[in-house]
Amino acid sequence: MAVRTLTESLDNLYTTTWRHQKDTVIDQIFDATPFWFWMKDKGRLKTERGGRNIAPALQYAKNESVGWIGKGGVVSMNDFEFLTNAKYDWKYLYGNIVRFGVDDQQNSGKAKIIDLMNAKLENTKNALVDELEGKLFADTAAGMEIDGLQHLVADDAAGTVGGINSATYTWWANKQATMTGLSMATFLVPKMRTMMNDTGNNLRMDQCDIIVCGQTPYEAYEDVAFDKYMVQNTKLAEMGFDTQTFKGKPMIWSPSCANTRMYFLNTNFLSFTYDPMMNFEMTEWKAIPDQVNDRAAQIITAGTFLTTRRRCQGVLHTMDTA
Repeated sequence: MAVRTLTESLDNLYTTTWRHQKDTVIDQIFDATPFWFWMKDKGRLKTERGGRNIAPALQYAKNESVGWIGKGGVVSMNDFEFLTNAKYDWKYLYGNIVRFGVDDQQNSGKAKIIDLMNAKLENTKNALVDELEGKLFADTAAGMEIDGLQHLVADDAAGTVGGINSATYTWWANKQATMTGLSMATFLVPKMRTMMNDTGNNLRMDQCDIIVCGQTPYEAYEDVAFDKYMVQNTKLAEMGFDTQTFKGKPMIWSPSCANTRMYFLNTNFLSFTYDPMMNFEMTEWKAIPDQVNDRAAQIITAGTFLTTRRRCQGVLHTMDTA
């Protein structure tokens, strides 16, 4: 009975501590890397409660009843279709915490158990950071993970994203350009300029607001523009992230992003959407079958990474890193 009492006490201690720390830990998770910090700071962490999937509304056409009229003219009263919905599946990210009864017993002194508990929670938080960052830049189409940028902003601009096939609905395709066989020293800046113009189309709402790439193209641009660029985004710099600018837009890099890609993103049309009822919640502690007095719990969140305007997202790909 004494061992059971210790086990139950530690169950409550872990769960209560996580609840008290959760909001701070969530902030730390989304402040740990420059892109997720940017998304959080821009208010692009969105909430949605339940449902079988997430179905944001998309505007795909203009109002065809706009026109000119003279004296005595008539106005067309025909309605028109301009809205549709994308459909994104919920994805479930978890972190597993295992406690061995022997460790609980041997570290049952207050100071030791708190140190062990905090170490396990900190380790789990760091693992969640790495997993979110890694999958952000992965090709995760039709997988259990969030849709990564290789899927949302594809190298070939093709594929089905949010249930909409861009081969059929060309207005849904992202922008893309290859740098195959082109040296970054000569062609990087011209290609960047063209991609920024292509994604923005000189419309204020479509303008790229951040560039994300791997370390090699980041440094290649730094070499080309060393005497020209200025760090202008003070928030990114104040958070300790390395940043530079291109045409006034911040550029950041991630070790998880392939050195062959550079993304031009409009994050006004990107979001990480999560269910506030399952937002990094800790489950109950459960006994592990056939393992005497060993316990496990999970920290789990339901969410997805999505775009609602794919045509203003772009990628330079197949960059020559030689």
